Amino acid sequence: MIFSLSLAFPSERLPFGVSLMQLAVVCLVLAILLRIVQGVYIHPLKNVPGPLLAKISSISVYLANLKGVRSHTLLNLHDKYGPYVRVGPNEVSISDPEMYRKIYTRGASIKEDSFYSSTRLTPPNENIFSMRNKAQHAARRKMENDPYSLQAINQHEPVIWNKAHIFLKRIISEAAASSSHSVDVHPLCGLFSLEVICQVAFDNDLDAESTAPGLNFLHAMSQAAMITPLTDTFPLLAHTKLSESLPGIIGKAFSQRRQWEETTRAIYTSFKRQSEQTGRGGKEKFLASPFVHKIDDFLGRRLTEDEGLEEAMGLAFAGSGTTSTTIVYILYHLSRPENRAMQLRLREELCSPDGSAASVTDLPYLNAVIKEAMRLNPSLMGTLPRILTTTVVADTDDDHVQAGTKHKPLVFPPGTRIAMQNYVHHRNPKVYPDPHSFNPDRWLGTTGSSSAAEKAFTPYSLGPRNCIGQNLANLELRVATALLFRNLDFRLNPTMREEDMEMEDRFAALVRGGKLLLDVERLSPAA
Repeated sequence: MIFSLSLAFPSERLPFGVSLMQLAVVCLVLAILLRIVQGVYIHPLKNVPGPLLAKISSISVYLANLKGVRSHTLLNLHDKYGPYVRVGPNEVSISDPEMYRKIYTRGASIKEDSFYSSTRLTPPNENIFSMRNKAQHAARRKMENDPYSLQAINQHEPVIWNKAHIFLKRIISEAAASSSHSVDVHPLCGLFSLEVICQVAFDNDLDAESTAPGLNFLHAMSQAAMITPLTDTFPLLAHTKLSESLPGIIGKAFSQRRQWEETTRAIYTSFKRQSEQTGRGGKEKFLASPFVHKIDDFLGRRLTEDEGLEEAMGLAFAGSGTTSTTIVYILYHLSRPENRAMQLRLREELCSPDGSAASVTDLPYLNAVIKEAMRLNPSLMGTLPRILTTTVVADTDDDHVQAGTKHKPLVFPPGTRIAMQNYVHHRNPKVYPDPHSFNPDRWLGTTGSSSAAEKAFTPYSLGPRNCIGQNLANLELRVATALLFRNLDFRLNPTMREEDMEMEDRFAALVRGGKLLLDVERLSPAA
């Protein structure tokens, strides 16, 4: 009976002899046609260059996001269509660095809600990165700022040197244990950055006897990194406890986030307990101290333990993976055979009388090498989406703009989703000639670093929402790079392939191959 009813239902007739099924099909076709007409001919973004499919659907970007190639896909689209590309019905990707300042720092936009909601680590708690409310963010930034000042960070310099020496000794030890003197430095870079952030943030030395706890912690954070693009595309995943039970890499990512949370909770709870026992003065210099002692003016109170945990998880992630990725790519680029002269030049600077001092702040070639690695391989490579709150007009008088749109300003109305990413505008050929080449000299007087190049360089973002930890990151990068290249010679192991070092876009960059095998020669006893 049920079967016969289900067959009879579609054949029920409406006036004019039309069945319900036929009506449904007609409505679906009309809806699709309306979507096409609206997206292609009527929408305010109809004149923005881009692929035809993007005018009616964001499916291409969603798929690229899930594959970890969103930024690469957008770069290819900009190479084809110019600095302004429509990548979805209501989304425009922009590669013009001047527009970055106009949109991201001058009050022309707000954070896009769905993406930043997906960066919460223990929903509904918010962290300093995920906050969309400007007043809420300003209060949290004010609460956290003091330990990140340059003066405060410099107090941790002895700790950073100590961790860098441990990093150096690990490389030397692994090279000595290998018949070919080859070392996979990728996990060691991660350990260095993680141990630094645990020490300067939580006064925690991890496990001095074993690298296993640190490596497990890094693995959990790395595997969980794909949750942000997943929940940005499928928001329901963030609101169900069944996510960990899903098969394959999705379930694994969510289970690893739980491991990340549990490890951070143990570290943060220990720090909080000790901090409350010793009082504010005993732990004030540590980055997590404000989570325990300071008042958040927006909330009008101190953070709860769960709110502090949310911030602590973000701090552990941002303070470890991002810096270590930059160190990995510095080692990679300088170890390539074609860049041999660059490594020798850096070592000459480091081993000169001026370069051998403990302070490495003012060494020009060292700083140029670091900047070039951050330009070419930004550790935060993904899209920072914004929603326009005011009309923005873009001048299209540009050699890269397609014929037919040249000299016609493009108008982006309020409500437009804007996508910009370091990976794309750091490779803008009009700003950085030969943009895919690693060339530290572009930052020095030998070729002349232009003001446009400096303005377009945004590894830490810009404005009031820029990276709060950039002083610490810069010090880590200088210390580690100086110590390693002063004491060791590196050559890329012949087994390494180009694709091993491709960047995977999980918002934070991951090394696709998960390894960097180098042949290492010790030049002198560790300083």
